[in-house]
Amino acid sequence: MTSDKTRRSRIVEVAVKLSQGRDFDKVGLREVAEQAGVALGTLYKSFSSKEEIVGAAVQYQTTRLKRQFDKHPAKGDTPLERVDDLFARLTRALTRRPAFARTVLGAISTNHPDISGAVLEHDGETTRIVVAALRGTSPQDVDVANATESEQTIAFLLRHIWFASMVGWSAGISGHAKVLADVHDAARLLLAGAEALGE
Repeated sequence: MTSDKTRRSRIVEVAVKLSQGRDFDKVGLREVAEQAGVALGTLYKSFSSKEEIVGAAVQYQTTRLKRQFDKHPAKGDTPLERVDDLFARLTRALTRRPAFARTVLGAISTNHPDISGAVLEHDGETTRIVVAALRGTSPQDVDVANATESEQTIAFLLRHIWFASMVGWSAGISGHAKVLADVHDAARLLLAGAEALGE
């Protein structure tokens, strides 16, 4: 007998797969149910809306992110090198699945109640990973609540610059390389400023 957790995961996986090559808005819940091998009513027992599926997809991405960086922390001899490695991996993970990336980016920028919790979790996990890269440690050893003001500020700004650049990529305004260059330049200036202030 299929567990609720397994069923939910299957529905999310199918929804993400169906979004490849087209906007998630064009994926119908009936189509998702059929491809997942569940009745439409069963799907609605797991997810009350398409937005809730998107929220689950964001959580799925966050879980993968956590596992990946806990197992393989950002590499480099300096904070800048580690930040470069971190955002190169984040960008590569999303841009290899463009339709899914656009779904996640859209979800992060929305204020829908079925998505906001997943977005907050994603923000927290990304902040933890950036702080770990700055320190040169594993994310699992970082408690964001104990991060310095400088670390939290740098992480906040880098996350938002990366997100803005990814939105540009999503819109076809900039390419993969431009996203990485934007984050590198921002990190270089922020780290130099923090060093000059003795932080």
